[in-house]
Amino acid sequence: MAVCLLLKAVNGDTVGQETAMRVVGSREPPGRMGLQIAVTGTATVQIQGRIARDAPWLDIGAAHSASALMHIEPTQFLRAVASQMAAGSSVSVWAVWGW
Repeated sequence: MAVCLLLKAVNGDTVGQETAMRVVGSREPPGRMGLQIAVTGTATVQIQGRIARDAPWLDIGAAHSASALMHIEPTQFLRAVASQMAAGSSVSVWAVWGW
């Protein structure tokens, strides 16, 4: 199982770092990926993905303004984007997948 922190307690509008899912050898990608979004205060979080480093970032699902747990199809590259952050707000996002 792999766990990646996409955003850690950010308190301002932020584009998180890219996280790449590593598949070694002939191993198939996992069936699903889990994401947990923690929003304290007022903020909007959008999960984005792409299938190759030179592909454009695309939104995955709707933007979230409250904490959420969601499952998505495996995506090679992920990032989280926090926006519309109010003073005193905080956002954290985790991704997990396993075989």
